[in-house]
Amino acid sequence: MQQLLPILRRVLLFFKMNFLYNKIFLEHKANGHPERPERLLAFGDLEQADILTNVRNLHSQVRGGIENGEKYLNLVYNEEYIENIKNASAKEINLDADTYTNNKSYEVACYAVGAAIKAAKQNDFALIRPPGHHATQNKAMGFCLFNNIAIACKWLNERGKKVFVIDFDGHHGNGTQEIFYKIDKVLFLSIHQFPAYPGTGRVNEIGEGKGKYYTINIPAPPYTSDDLFVDILSKIIPVIREQYKPDVVAVSAGFDGHKDDPLLQLNLTLNSYHEIGKLLSRNFKNIFACLEGGYNIEVLPHCVSAFLMGINNEKSKLKFNEQRTMSAANVQREFESRIKDLRLRHDGFWDF
Repeated sequence: MQQLLPILRRVLLFFKMNFLYNKIFLEHKANGHPERPERLLAFGDLEQADILTNVRNLHSQVRGGIENGEKYLNLVYNEEYIENIKNASAKEINLDADTYTNNKSYEVACYAVGAAIKAAKQNDFALIRPPGHHATQNKAMGFCLFNNIAIACKWLNERGKKVFVIDFDGHHGNGTQEIFYKIDKVLFLSIHQFPAYPGTGRVNEIGEGKGKYYTINIPAPPYTSDDLFVDILSKIIPVIREQYKPDVVAVSAGFDGHKDDPLLQLNLTLNSYHEIGKLLSRNFKNIFACLEGGYNIEVLPHCVSAFLMGINNEKSKLKFNEQRTMSAANVQREFESRIKDLRLRHDGFWDF
C-alpha cells in the first residue's frame, strides 16, 4: 500500500471531496475480527499523508478537526440505548455474536459520528470505524454501534435538507432503512447481495405511511458483476435527481462487493466504484460519504481511491489491472426478474 500513497497525495489535494480521519479510529479493536484497525492502517501513515490536507488545514486541528459527536446521538437514539452502548464499552461486552466493544469503543464511535456530521457539512469522505449502517434505532449489530450516516441525515433534515442516501455496501443497510422507513425526508436506496446478512432488503420493502416508495432496494444475486451494477444505477440515479431533487446525497460507501472480499460473493471490480463516483458527480452537487464495509485490506484503499477519483471527475491515475466483469446468463436472468418486480412494487411512483 505504500506505493499507493504518493499517488493519493498527488491527486487528492485537488479533490472537491477530501478524507476526514483521525487515529482514534484505530482504537476500537478485537483480536481476530474482520472489522479491525488494519482496514485503515492499509492506507499507510494517514497522520503524515498530504491526503488529509485541504484548504481548511484540518490536519492541524485537534483530532483532525473532528469533534466528539456524542451530542448528536440523540438525533436518532434515546438515552437508554446510549447508556447501554457506553456501559457495554466500559465493560468490554460483546453486543452480539458479530459486534464487539472494548473500553475505547464508545468514544471511538462518538468520534465517528462527529466525522459523519463534519463530512455532511463539507462534502467530504469520513474514513471512519466502526461502520454504522446496520445499527437500528434500538439495536447494535453487524459490527455497528451507532448509525453514523443516519445521524448525519437527521442533522441535515433539521436544517430543512432533503437527503438521498445511496448505500452500495455489499450488505443491506437495514439500520438506515428502518430509521427512515416511515418518512419522506430521506430517500433510501440500497444495492446489495441477496441472500446475505442481515437477510433484509427485498424488493417489497418500499416504506410505509409517508415513507411509502421512499425505500428502494436492489437485491443483487450472488456473482452480480460490474455490468449489471453500473447499468441499473445509471438508470435509476438520474430519475431520482429529476423526481426527488435531493438537496444532499449521503453515501454509505462499503466496498465488500469487490470480487476479492472475503465476506460476500459479488463480482465487482474497482471499475464499478470509479463509475458510481462519476455517476453521482454528474448528477448531484452536494455529496458526502461515510466508510462502511470492505474487509480485504489489500484491496480496500484502491476501492476507496477509485471512488474518490470518480466522484471528483479525475481520470484514473491508478493502474486498476482489473478487467470489467460481466455477469453470467443465469445471474442476469435472476437480476432482471428482480428489477421487474421492483418496478411493479413501486407502482409507477418512480419513472424507472
